[in-house]
Formats: sequence, structure tokens, C-alpha cells
Amino acid sequence: MSFRYTKFVLAALAMAVGCLSTHVAAQDEFASAAELKLMEGFPPPADKRVDRSNALMTPPFNRWSYLNMRLLYPTAGIGNASQPIKMPAEIDKGIAALKVVKPDAKGAPTKTKVDMETYLKETYSDALVVVQGDKIVYEKHLNGMDGNHPHQMMSVTKSFAGLFGLQAVADGKADEGEVVSKYLPELKASGAFSDATFKQVLNMTNAMDFSEKYADPESGIQHYGVVLGLMNPQPGKTYANSIYEYLPTLGKDPKHEHGDVFHYQTPKTDVVNWVTNRVTGVSFQKNMFDKLWSKLGTDGETYVLLDTNATLFAGGGLNATPRDLARFGSMMISGGKFGGQQVISKNVISQLSDGASVEAFANGPSSTGMMAAEDWSYRAQWWVRHQKGKEAFTALGIHGQWIYCDIHRGVAIIKQSSQPTSADDYYDAYNLNAWDAIIGHLSN
Repeated sequence: MSFRYTKFVLAALAMAVGCLSTHVAAQDEFASAAELKLMEGFPPPADKRVDRSNALMTPPFNRWSYLNMRLLYPTAGIGNASQPIKMPAEIDKGIAALKVVKPDAKGAPTKTKVDMETYLKETYSDALVVVQGDKIVYEKHLNGMDGNHPHQMMSVTKSFAGLFGLQAVADGKADEGEVVSKYLPELKASGAFSDATFKQVLNMTNAMDFSEKYADPESGIQHYGVVLGLMNPQPGKTYANSIYEYLPTLGKDPKHEHGDVFHYQTPKTDVVNWVTNRVTGVSFQKNMFDKLWSKLGTDGETYVLLDTNATLFAGGGLNATPRDLARFGSMMISGGKFGGQQVISKNVISQLSDGASVEAFANGPSSTGMMAAEDWSYRAQWWVRHQKGKEAFTALGIHGQWIYCDIHRGVAIIKQSSQPTSADDYYDAYNLNAWDAIIGHLSN
């Protein structure tokens, strides 16, 4: 699914630094960061060193970097609740004994089933937490993780931006039917956004001419990466000085009209976040604290990555702990309630659960593997599964980051990983098969 997650410039960065020639030769393809001896020594040997040239997307260096992003990039912290709320744990030993269907390379089911330990290893798991109602029923940490250690969440960040956008609508501060240029006059010059509605941008169905050919120095994703400060500029080229200057330059895709096709493109999330910032008057970070963390009793370390202008990476900068995300997941599957108070509007949760146009999703480039075999849609930066008996909405990030919310069966699953591949049908199917096994067990 090459277009599916936030790759912004991650693949381009990996290619640009010649990452393939710097792979650490591991004695075990599933080895942990400690087993690989990454970043050990004073200084670490050159072939064990993690820096910005290999941290974002280069295996196996991401086995270390996803647990330590703050040591490599500028960040902004997000505060915790004044009073922590501990989630009770009632561990269901049956989950550890489950068998998971292992798919073939294209994501199709096979007759092979593996135990949970093998599944966790083969999907490069760093943390897996299963929540049923308000209780943790399964928790496993690997690769040096623990329940209070922050982990890079990649495009899961998008889903928080979409949630804040929907909540702004619920609060009467924005209207999904209005064109985004009403809220952001700066975008009147942009064909991709000037006459696109807020709902279309939320659902990524506005038609945008944006190339994600990572090896092409003239592509949109390369230009975007330079603006964010993740790529070196090409000699002789002129670039926007900030994301706010860059977004108005994006044109409309001449092949489609707004609303026709779901096309996953990261700059759309920047516009969602910008609209929400403008109408609420607060940043993503402040919304995280005010709307969520202050009410969820969080007590771990949470932070977001920043670009060269101290602006949030709205498409992929969140880092959070498994247990804080478990609190969030519990709230999402409980109609927006947590600790006796309504945190997120129940109507917002219902909209996410209902999803959006299955047809627009099927006509887009993300409809492959299990997402082609089943009905899916994309609503407000969340992936929505419509398969009967398996309905859910999920936040997804490259290299295996998940917040899977099944409100019908009251189960949330948080997975943090450092997979070697950014996104493909094999890993998606493997993880979804695990979620089906876990939820099937808990439902019975």
C-alpha cells in the first residue's frame, strides 16, 4: 500500500542517504536493538550508530530510534493530568495462548497458524496492549519498551488531528460543509484546497496534484521534505520557507473532482490541523492536553516532533506511551467517556464508527490486500473497517503503529512496532488477523 501511510519524506530520506548500503548485519532478522548493540559504546561503532540519516525509516536502526526520537529531533512536550488515573488490569491468559493466521506475501490467508510469541516477533512488536472496556486484559513489551516509555507513532498523529477537527465541528467552531479557504484565506490561491470543503480535506477526498515519487528530486514529496527540514535542498531550486507558505502552492489533480476518490496525501493533514488551530485558537499540543491528556489521567512522557520553524509534524510527529494510549483507547470504545466524564463528543465517536464513502475508498490507490477484499472507508483521518462482525475504526502509522477501536465489542488494541517495511499488505493482514483472533476470543 505505497500511498497509505504518512511517508512524507521518510522513504525519500532513506534513499537519499543510501541507507541500503548501511544496514547492520544482524545475526537474527528479528533481533532487538540491544541484541544488535545499536548505540552502544563511546562512541558507538559507525555501523551501529543511529542518527538523522537512518533513524526515520531505515531498518534495523529504527529498532532503537522509535524509542528515542527525542534524542535526535527537536520536540515539544505535552503535559499530563494533575491526577493520574491508573487503569485496572485483569489479564486474560487465553490471549497469550491464541493462534494467529499467517498471511502470504500479498496478505491473503494461508493454512499456517502461529502462536502469539511468534506473531509478535515476526511483526517486530515493541508493545502490544489490549483493552476491554476500562481494563487492560493483555500487555506485552519487547525490544526494551515498557508501559511508560514513549514510542514514535507516525501517522497515528493524523488521526488525533482529525479527531480534533471533528470535535471543533461538534463544538460549533467549524462547519464541514464550508470550504477551507473560508477559515484559511491563505489557501484561496491553491487549487487543491480553495474550493474543497473541510469534510473533503478531513476525509482526504479533495483532488490534489501531489507526486509521491521519492526518487524524483522534482517531486512534491521531495519539495515537502525540504520545507519540513528533513531533506537537503537541491542546488538552484527555490523553496517555501515554511509549511504555511508551501500549502497554498499545491494545485488540483486534473484527473478528479473533489470528493470523487480517497487519496492519502500527507499535506492534507497539515490543512486539517491548520483549520483546527485557526478556529480554536490553540495548537495541536494544547488540544492534546486540554481535550485529552488532562482528562485521561495520563502519567507518561508524551511529545511531538517539530520542523525547522518549531511547527508540529501534523502528519507523523506524535510519541506516546502504551499505557497512555490504552487510556485513550478505552475512552474511544466507551462512547467518548473516561473516568466518569465525557471527554470526546459521543456524536464524534459515532461519525468515526459510521465511516465515509466505501466507493471513494475502493476507487483510490489504497484499496489493496485486505482493504480491497473487505469494505473500508476513511473518515476524518481514521481508517474505517465495515466488515460485518469486525466493524472498527483505526489509527494507523507506518512501520506498525496501531490504535484499533472496536466499539461494538468494546475492545481497543494498541500496537507499537519497528517493522523494517513502512507498509505492505503482508504486515497489515498479519496484524488484522491477530486483532480478529483477540477480539473473537474476548467476544466468546
